[in-house]
Order: sequence, then C-alpha cells, then structure tokens
Amino acid sequence: MQQATPDAAMQDTVSITKTARIRSGLLDFGRSHPTGATGGIVLITIILLVLLADFVSPFRSDRTVARQLLPPMSEATIEEGTLWLGTDELGRDLVSRLLYGGRVSMFVGIMAPLIGVAFGTVLGIASAYFGKLFDLLVQRLVDTVLILPGIVVAMTITVAFGFTVPVVIMALAVSYSASSVRVVRSRALTLSNMQYVEAARAIGSSDARIIFRHLVPNSLPVSMVLVAVSVGAAITAEAALSFLGIGIQPPIPSWGNMLTRAQQSFHFAPHIAIAPGMAITLVVLAINLFGDSLRDVLDPRLRNVR
Repeated sequence: MQQATPDAAMQDTVSITKTARIRSGLLDFGRSHPTGATGGIVLITIILLVLLADFVSPFRSDRTVARQLLPPMSEATIEEGTLWLGTDELGRDLVSRLLYGGRVSMFVGIMAPLIGVAFGTVLGIASAYFGKLFDLLVQRLVDTVLILPGIVVAMTITVAFGFTVPVVIMALAVSYSASSVRVVRSRALTLSNMQYVEAARAIGSSDARIIFRHLVPNSLPVSMVLVAVSVGAAITAEAALSFLGIGIQPPIPSWGNMLTRAQQSFHFAPHIAIAPGMAITLVVLAINLFGDSLRDVLDPRLRNVR
C-alpha cells in the first residue's frame, strides 16, 4: 500500500486549515451580521437562478406560449402547466423573461462597478503617488465628470455609441470610476507615507512595483466595498436607461425594458410591471444589506461598532 509523501500530507493539512478558516469566517459573519448574511444568501440564490436560466427556465425568453394575452398571475394555463406569473403582451412567460432578463441586468450591474472601480482604483492611487501636476490634472478631470449626474453621463454615452450591453456597461462604469478615484486617492495618500513604502523607495523599487505590489493590495478592501455598494445602484441605473428607451433594447430582455413594455398595459395588467419591479427591489435590497455588512467587516474603524 502506497503511503502519502510528507509534502502531499502537508498540502492536505494546509488545504484543510484554509477550508476550516473560511467556514469559521462565514459562520462568524453570519452570527455578527445576520441581515448581511441573509442578503448574501438571497443574492447568491438569484445569481445562480439567472446563470442557470437555460436549465431552470420553463421556456425560452422569446417563445410565445399562450394565445391569451396578458392573463392575470397563475390564471394562464397551457398544456405544459400553469404560468404562475402570467404572460406579457406577446404571450411570453413572465417567469422565463424574468430569469433571462435578470441575467442581463445582473451582468451589467456587476460588470459596470467592477470595471469602473478597478480603473478608478489604479488612477486614484497613481494620482496620490505621483502628485503635483498629474494629481492636479486627474482631480480636475474627475471634477468635470462629477459635475454632471451619473445618469446624464450614461445617457449621453449610450445615445452617442448605441444601445448595446457593452456600451451600457462602459457608460455606467464612467461614473463609478470618477467617484472611486476620490475615495481611493484619500486612502492612497495615507498609504504613501507608510514606512514600508518609504523602505521600498529606499531600496530602489520602481514606481510600478510600489503601486501594484504595495498600494493596490492595501487599497483593495476600500475598492471591494465600493463595488459591493455600487452594484445595486448600477442595476437601478440600467433599469432607468432601459425604461427611458436608451438602454438595452429588445429582443434582448432586461428588467428595465420589461418595465418599459409594461407602461401601455399597466392599467389592466399590472402584473407585467409588478414582476420585474419586485425583482429589482429584491436584488437591490439584498445587495445593500450585504454591502453594508461587508463595509463593516472590511473597515477597521467600524469593526467594533456593533
């Protein structure tokens, strides 16, 4: 019988230790922040449902399944069963539309802050590190962007470049990058005066190494919180753009353009607006609960508040 080598045994021990630490950390988070843990569970469940829409959705999002248009919730029946949320104005199953539309809305809501905050983190750190003229130019550029409401900037970009998913993501990312530059810059100014940064300069480390080796990793907690608390706002902004007709366009479903299509039929079929509206509300609430708890955990100043 072949025995395990010492290296393999050590790797197994390290893996078990890491797993135990992760499990312990999750349990501690759930006990100290029950509302945040609940929001995280709801959020993970919704993400899994929209990612697996091809498998859990009763029908394709563009398939007309009922001849009766706009029936009330759970009163539309077809050979395959009951349509629990009814259908839209074209006879398409609302449950299927919600799942496929959620995939688009969640993708935009996550990618826009992720791209925007990532770019803003690097630019904010560089602005704080180099200072002088570079810092002045960056801050004036940020001021220019922040003067205008984020939704106005996004509207301008989508109208100019088209109503596609990549354009909507980049349009929303612009606002998040500008706002994150300010927050990360203040953090980076403190880090730049730390002894380990001064020691790195003294031994001749390059500026790029200091930024990406020391400043960026130590600014990640701030950036992670910015992403977490911005996802809900990004989903709402995508819905607003689509609702105004300058966001993601049909036949690609999203919760925002589902609300747009519901305007004309709301007075006699309110369920086609209630379903996507409740989906947006539930996701944004879950994200805000989880994001607030994550901020409390990652911000040292707030760890002992509760």
